[in-house]
Amino acid sequence: MLVLPKFTPPPRLLAFGAALIDEVAEVPEDFLARWPGRKGGSQPISGAEREALRQALPSPCRIAPGGAAGNTARAFAGLGGAAGMLSLTGADQRGAFFRQALQSAGVAVEGLKVIAGAETGSCLSLVTPDGERSMRPCLGVADQLHSRYFQAADYLPYSHFYVEGYILYTPEVAAEILAQARAAGLSVCYDAGSPELVAKHRGLLRELLDQYVTVALFNELEAEAFCGTADPAAAALQLARLCRLGIVKSGARGAWIACGHELTHIPARPARVVDTTGAGDFWAAGFLYAWLNGRSLAAAGQLAAAVSAAVVSEAGANLAAGTWQQLRQLFAGL
Repeated sequence: MLVLPKFTPPPRLLAFGAALIDEVAEVPEDFLARWPGRKGGSQPISGAEREALRQALPSPCRIAPGGAAGNTARAFAGLGGAAGMLSLTGADQRGAFFRQALQSAGVAVEGLKVIAGAETGSCLSLVTPDGERSMRPCLGVADQLHSRYFQAADYLPYSHFYVEGYILYTPEVAAEILAQARAAGLSVCYDAGSPELVAKHRGLLRELLDQYVTVALFNELEAEAFCGTADPAAAALQLARLCRLGIVKSGARGAWIACGHELTHIPARPARVVDTTGAGDFWAAGFLYAWLNGRSLAAAGQLAAAVSAAVVSEAGANLAAGTWQQLRQLFAGL
């Protein structure tokens, strides 16, 4: 079983992606049918569409820091890791809220660049009674993410790079950002983001995985869109032919981690599902924290499953201080 040697100093994770504020709303099942986009997926919307959706919501939204990269960075820090964020915000209240939320979680924010006159993005997270979340992001300044805003110095304090798959909303930027990270000596974890993006940019994604990526993280819908199979184990093995590790998460069925021809199954942890917002992001943080600190793939998967189970038991992608303490104790025993 592959184990990554421990780092001295400990690994430091830099997360790249859209700085978004989550607006979480509980909706009935038939609500989604009246709006574009698939259930469980991510469908970008305009500012006008966002306002129309807000007006149609049956209950007020809960506001929380969001975005896959931001969630992953906060969770990595919550476990005791050193994490930073690389992104753009506007000089507005949303941007200030996002920055403060990351700082409060222990995430370094020097990589958050403020763009005057721009609007920080938001994401409507529509949660149905089964706990499934459907994302409708309005990216704001995040659709201007470009490598020109970031310099080699932004990468220097870090050893590993997490990039959210939503970077493919601006596909021309994806290779440039990944090349910057690799040039700075960082290993790369790519989290696929949404089946819609995977299907649309399948060819480009294959090139990126092959050229830049160490760890590929997909859920079962994303894996099927990319690999053409509904078998998560087979999909993980396909991904491992492009990257060092191929990982496919399959909800209650657990996750499959492939390294070369070797396959490890990680059972899901029992949970009372309230809201799946952030489940994949927290899974990624748990896995990376354990694996990059020298734990086996099986042990890293156990921590990932525990962190994910904890966050789906709460509304929104946040955990209480006591829960983080329990998860850190679990890690210490792995």
